[in-house]
Order: sequence, then C-alpha cells, then structure tokens
Amino acid sequence: MDDYLRMLDIALKPFDQPAARRDLSKAFAAYFSSDPEDGGPGALLSLDHALSYAHRVLNDLLQETGLPSHSPMDFAEWYDAGEIPFREEW
Repeated sequence: MDDYLRMLDIALKPFDQPAARRDLSKAFAAYFSSDPEDGGPGALLSLDHALSYAHRVLNDLLQETGLPSHSPMDFAEWYDAGEIPFREEW
C-alpha cells in the first residue's frame, strides 16, 4: 500500500489537483495510523479509509487524463482475480 500511495504521489505531481492532493494526504495519514500489529477492526478500518482516499486520487488522475473512472468490479472483469469477493460475499 505504501508503494501504491507513493506512486500516486509521483503521478499527481505534474497536475494542478488540490482536491486530489488533500485526498492523498488523508490516504497517507490513514495508512500510517493503522497498526498492523493490532490486526483488529481499527487497523482494517484505517486501511479501508486509506484505500478509499487513494481511489479518489486515482479517479481524479484518470479524469485529468481523459480516461474513465476506476471501478474495482471492472478491474475484476479484466483480470483473473479469483480472490476478489463477489458482491454477494461483501
């Protein structure tokens, strides 16, 4: 996740996207507030928040470059992602 956030940071640098920068900052804060040793619901919730903010940044970048928004379910259709849960399992 750390690498993913850092790559988003690099990709965001050439663009004037203040909202995306705020979301990326929130993603880093949520990620670094998670305690992997805890392993409990609090750690998972922090990771969920980090991922949600990161997806907002990704969507802003995609929109900036004229590409369609990121959809996790669309990703599952394109790749062999056998371990991605189906909606019924959420």
